[in-house]
Amino acid sequence: MNDLSTHGIVAIVKNSEGKFLFLEDAREQMKGHWAPPHGRCENSDITEENSVKREVKEETGLDVKPLRVVLTQPADTKVKTVSFWLVETRGHTVTLDEESSRFGWYNAEEALQLLLYPGTKLFFEKVVRSEITLD
Repeated sequence: MNDLSTHGIVAIVKNSEGKFLFLEDAREQMKGHWAPPHGRCENSDITEENSVKREVKEETGLDVKPLRVVLTQPADTKVKTVSFWLVETRGHTVTLDEESSRFGWYNAEEALQLLLYPGTKLFFEKVVRSEITLD
C-alpha cells in the first residue's frame, strides 16, 4: 500500500477468556459508539503493522504484536479502506486516552448489543456466523 493515510486499522484484542477489548468513544461526533482500538494509518508508520502497534499503544497503553489481517473492507469513516488485525498482547491493564470514556471485554454476541460503528458491527456479525475465525 503506497499511501497509508487513506487506510485504517482495527485491532482485535482477545483475552484468555475469549472476550474482545472494546472502547467507548468520548469524542462528540461519535460519542457512545463502541469499537476495538482503531485509527488511521500514517505514512510515517511505514507499515500497517506499525500503525496497529501505535494506535493500540496510544488508545490503551497496551503493547501488541500484530498477528494477521483477518478482513479488509471499505471504511465507514474518514479513510477509504480498513483492515481488521488479530493481535496478541502480553498484558490486560488498559489505560485510556482522552478519545475513550471507558472500556470493556465482551464476547462477540455481547458486543453486538453495544452501539457499534457499522463496519465493526458487520465484522462481529460475521464472527458470530462463523464466517470469520479469530483463533
